[in-house]
Amino acid sequence: MNRSTAEDPVVTPVDAPSAQSAKPARPKKRPVLLRLFGISVWGGTKLAVVCILVGFFLLALEFDPAAKDVNVLGALTDLVKNLAGAAVWAIKNFWKPLLAGASIVLPLWVLWRLASLPFRK
Repeated sequence: MNRSTAEDPVVTPVDAPSAQSAKPARPKKRPVLLRLFGISVWGGTKLAVVCILVGFFLLALEFDPAAKDVNVLGALTDLVKNLAGAAVWAIKNFWKPLLAGASIVLPLWVLWRLASLPFRK
């Protein structure tokens, strides 16, 4: 018994997509060094500012990690006392805190980039 009613939908074959258009295009992978050290101008600027700020603290505190009598509270007190002098000195010699801060920030930044490398495209 073959019944055809107006309620039955008419099924027409849909053109199947070609094999090439069905496969999503793979994004081009960037080289490892570019993924590791690739940074925008704004990112480089922010990195330099962080280096300068960390350098201010290191140089203002006259921090020596090899010293046997490292005193954190005394170092904070010295920081508060020397803040104005450090600001004037920094205006004259801005590149010194940049280098001092970079000695701390850049190795940490490289380690962070290495740790997050598998998660970047």
